[in-house]
Amino acid sequence: MKNNYRTEQRKIIRDYLIDNKDKFVNVEEIMQYMKKRKQEVGQTTIYRYLNLLEENNNVRTEIKNHTKHYQYIESECCNHFHLKCKKCGKTIHLHCEEFENVSNHIKEEHKFNLDHNTIIYGLCDECVE
Repeated sequence: MKNNYRTEQRKIIRDYLIDNKDKFVNVEEIMQYMKKRKQEVGQTTIYRYLNLLEENNNVRTEIKNHTKHYQYIESECCNHFHLKCKKCGKTIHLHCEEFENVSNHIKEEHKFNLDHNTIIYGLCDECVE
């Protein structure tokens, strides 16, 4: 019975991450969501599950205001670069051969390997105005 409960909690957390896959969320936001769903879950449980998802490359992370945030990654989202607007949070998936050339340049000339989940931050056209 207890294992089913944990599985249900994980399913709800994962569904929340999938429903919010276009943005990064933090543990506090997940806890608030769980409380609204009347699901009692400890912060440690959420962190453990998020760490498992991160180890399995199901989430990407970023640090904002000294807080770790998580974004769900769909399987087709793992092998390309991303542009992310710092103002509105919009994410653009780059399927661009030109950026592969930049990545190769960085590897060859600067002896540094970018991973293919790299996010480049800037402002989208709508937020520049």
